[in-house]
Amino acid sequence: MTGAPLVALLALLQSQSSTIEEVPNDAQEAYSAPESSGSSGDSEGIGFRALLEVGPLSFPSGTPGGEQDLFGYAYPSLGVDGGEDFAFMLGAPLRFRLLDNDPKQKDQDHGAWLRREDWDERSDYGQVVRLLRIGDESGRFGLRVQPFLEESLGRGYLVNRYDNQLNPNYHPAGGTLSFTAGPARVQLLASDVLAARVFSGELLLDIGRLASDSEGNFDRYLVRASAAHDFGEAGGVTPEATLASVGGEFAMYKGERLRSWALVAGGARLNEGAQDVGALLGVAFEGNFKGTQLSVTLQGRRQGGGFRFGYFGAGYELSRFSAVGLSEEPQSDQRVPKDFSGYLELSVARGDGPDSPEVVASGAVEYSAFGRADGDLSLSFSSPGGESRGIARVVVMGLGDKPRYSVAAEFRQRVLPAMYVWGAGATVHFPQPDGVLVRGVSVGAGVGVDFARR
Repeated sequence: MTGAPLVALLALLQSQSSTIEEVPNDAQEAYSAPESSGSSGDSEGIGFRALLEVGPLSFPSGTPGGEQDLFGYAYPSLGVDGGEDFAFMLGAPLRFRLLDNDPKQKDQDHGAWLRREDWDERSDYGQVVRLLRIGDESGRFGLRVQPFLEESLGRGYLVNRYDNQLNPNYHPAGGTLSFTAGPARVQLLASDVLAARVFSGELLLDIGRLASDSEGNFDRYLVRASAAHDFGEAGGVTPEATLASVGGEFAMYKGERLRSWALVAGGARLNEGAQDVGALLGVAFEGNFKGTQLSVTLQGRRQGGGFRFGYFGAGYELSRFSAVGLSEEPQSDQRVPKDFSGYLELSVARGDGPDSPEVVASGAVEYSAFGRADGDLSLSFSSPGGESRGIARVVVMGLGDKPRYSVAAEFRQRVLPAMYVWGAGATVHFPQPDGVLVRGVSVGAGVGVDFARR
């Protein structure tokens, strides 16, 4: 982790709400601040929100052998909530270098104060858009622009739990577009709306709707076709990667509280010298039991060489430089043994409204028969009324080989109706021109004030 925002995990509990989702950019603001007592419980009309967080931040120089620098951190944001079909939020995560230890970098900063690496390429200006939402992604049309935290496309065969904020010197805004026409649904994804990076799309076809007018056959027989390409031309230059997959799903059981699916899919890497294929069989369960939402996916996979399912995953923004460890070959050049693997993904969300505790736990683990394991685990909680909130995430790549660990955690506590305190810490990995990753730690704390009205 880089101190990237993790608000998407909390959004799992709030996905049916029309309130603005606060999406700040750094470890010290990884999710929305506790709900201001100035906000109204009325869900109708136009809502406005203003927020300012400040505090000291210890952040690495990001160079081999570099020391820790001290920054003054400020994050102002302003948002408008137009209900279920529209939300817009602007913000500017700002780091001002106060104490410049070796190597000296202050003279390179903007105005000798504002950290240059945060604003030195076109993609970095995308971070100003904290959220733009038009329409409803579960309906006929939906558009969303924001930092990606745990983004998946469809079942995640190609893009799975992807985080585009993992590189501490690269701050893009990602975008998704979805629309439905009859039995077909199209989803498009761009990891960076301002540069040539990962572009992916999926066509989902409901065979039941296509072949029958009976509602009993709707959403029961599905076919997915997807493709993804990384141009590798922003946030550092890395080799291109192109993948495609085709899959089918059959609903084994569809009830009011539980649904189960049988899954089958194949995929391929299409780059020259890496035209490898893979296949999987699996089952998926989705249920809602007395206020607890549960989702489980279990898959057996055959893959290897240059192809793996979930290629653009949680750790990809670092793996594109070093597939595992800190100084290995990039993922696009890595060739692993062609073997079997097992994959398990589980998410649990518990919450009965603002007056009860809310907890979201999510994780995915893959173990390959040649001895490598990769995992992504996250946990968030909110006390009744949102007075206290905490969140943590751990991403592990290459366990059993040359492991790399990314960890982030933070906490919010409201102390006054319009004021809260925060504290956070995270590991950070800085890609170097030669592709080597330099590891460091970021720690910050401070106060925030907010105001919300509808």
